[in-house]
Amino acid sequence: MEQTKRTIKEYLSFDYPFIVVPFHEGGFSGFKAFLIDIPAVESIGTTPEEALTDLNGVKKEWITFAYKRGLRIPEPDSNFPDALKYSGRVTLRIPKTLHRKAAEKAYLDGVSLNAYLNEIINRGMSIS
Repeated sequence: MEQTKRTIKEYLSFDYPFIVVPFHEGGFSGFKAFLIDIPAVESIGTTPEEALTDLNGVKKEWITFAYKRGLRIPEPDSNFPDALKYSGRVTLRIPKTLHRKAAEKAYLDGVSLNAYLNEIINRGMSIS
């Protein structure tokens, strides 16, 4: 695995795409951050900001380690998987009975079905 002919400074200056997600393990609740293109580079923190700060340090250590040993260092990939491109539009198939129930609840709450489903999804995401 031969590395690309770039300087270590170039690798360290790349803006790698990252993801920060809630993380719960062994009684710890916080956030996990990782680089999409270098899955071995990850960190955890009590806040998203802490996880990102630590991630940058881990990224520097990993790239330095790999560079010194002549390992291949992936470059940032601008072709994100489709799941990571956020248009704000989601198509979802649900049973007719659930559709009816949701539409009736939205009507009774005086909001659109879209607004009602947004609220339900947001509440569900807050639980984890």
